[in-house]
Amino acid sequence: MERIYFDKQIFSHLFKGEKPEYKRLLDYLNQNKEMFLFCYSHGHLLDLKNDKTDIKYRELDFIETLVKDNYLSYHAIDKRTSCYLAKPLEAFKDVESDDEPISFTGLFDDIDLSFATDEQRKQFENAKDLFQNHKLDFGFSQIGDLPEDISVPLKKVLPIGVSSMTLMEWTEHFMGMLTSMEEDKSTYKGLRNIVDRYINNGKFSVTYDEVDFNDDLKNSVLQKSFIEYVNSNLNPNGDKEITDYDFYINAYFTLDLLGISKEPSKSVKFKNVMNDGYHSYYGAFCDYVVSDDQGFLKKTKVMYRLLDIKTEVMHIDDFIPFFSLFSKQKETSPNIFFDLLINDLKNGIVINSNQSIKFNRHTTTIKPHHKYLGYFNLIDSIQEDNQDYIYLYRKTKNYSYFNFFREYEGIINKAINLFGVDYNNKSEFDWDTEIQEIKDGKWKGRFWDFGNLTVLIEINIGTRDIGLLITPKNNNE
Repeated sequence: MERIYFDKQIFSHLFKGEKPEYKRLLDYLNQNKEMFLFCYSHGHLLDLKNDKTDIKYRELDFIETLVKDNYLSYHAIDKRTSCYLAKPLEAFKDVESDDEPISFTGLFDDIDLSFATDEQRKQFENAKDLFQNHKLDFGFSQIGDLPEDISVPLKKVLPIGVSSMTLMEWTEHFMGMLTSMEEDKSTYKGLRNIVDRYINNGKFSVTYDEVDFNDDLKNSVLQKSFIEYVNSNLNPNGDKEITDYDFYINAYFTLDLLGISKEPSKSVKFKNVMNDGYHSYYGAFCDYVVSDDQGFLKKTKVMYRLLDIKTEVMHIDDFIPFFSLFSKQKETSPNIFFDLLINDLKNGIVINSNQSIKFNRHTTTIKPHHKYLGYFNLIDSIQEDNQDYIYLYRKTKNYSYFNFFREYEGIINKAINLFGVDYNNKSEFDWDTEIQEIKDGKWKGRFWDFGNLTVLIEINIGTRDIGLLITPKNNNE
């Protein structure tokens, strides 16, 4: 199933239904929503959190009609992005309740040391003393000597004139700086203007199809490529592992901050830039990202090209006619399925051909023109010991390294609708039973015997991915 990611604004347009084209699109989406996987993310929830009215709850209910429980979110502790079975309103409750401002003043007050050893207590007291009492010179006192056009904006984000601060004081200041950038547009604008004027000065910008700025920045005062610059900010000492999430969000923000791909000054907001970065990141786990925001589309295309992410980025005006045609590209009978397959075996793009060293097996990998069951986008034509096999599977060149459980359900239900009840009299996907079987590694998939060939859908033991195996009979006679 193809994954489709609408940014929050597209969901709002569909929800309001104020324009005829969105009404028509919503009808198309509802008619074909079982064919596709519509996803939402933590970014949508952060956007809706900014809505101070109760309309957001109705919008969350509406979003659920398309996305169901297909939720993308980054787990900060596990440092991993995953798909979760969570409906929008359920997931929003956690985001909505996270309103308490973080205070570090009483960070050590409620820690229970009753079961700690003497050595652990000593380590705790040393850490507490370092955090609360030892002052460090961050060099902010020297900033006051800078020209006024630099020092004035910096005073909104840095403690100008302060010779030294404790780690606790700096942490409290940093949290206040983030709040200031979120609430006062001039704070982020001023910072961005300084960086743009004195580092970039209009020299480095991007188009949809070029990423030359990455290496060109080595000729600026940064003396680093764009990727090197982002990595050095995240990991100055070179001793940390940088996750895709941390890199991507920081890189997206840096595109705007350095003036390489910036929003117009009149409309730019720090929080919006960050939220757009979340949408762009989560969209990289899907096949299509759709928006009507030109700035978001430009940055996302640039980021995907820079990182070789093959997710399609589309303006809504282009997506509407595309989806109308795309939703009609489905197999309506077994004969059409096999006719399409035969055509792709003959005319598809051969991307690899190799002979196994260990086995008497030759494999030809073909990129087909058609996506089978709305999911499988690669074909292996295999000859082994005078027997032919055709194996359909899926590979994507983006951030996605997992399947949604709903994808298993969608693939099986499409196959049952196409081929009928299987050889073992198994029909549509039994959600509660089969999801547990998948988790336990005991899922049997579906099997059809058509006399002259068999069709098997299962999870491959080696790759752990779902695949479709076609085995013609009597090939060795």
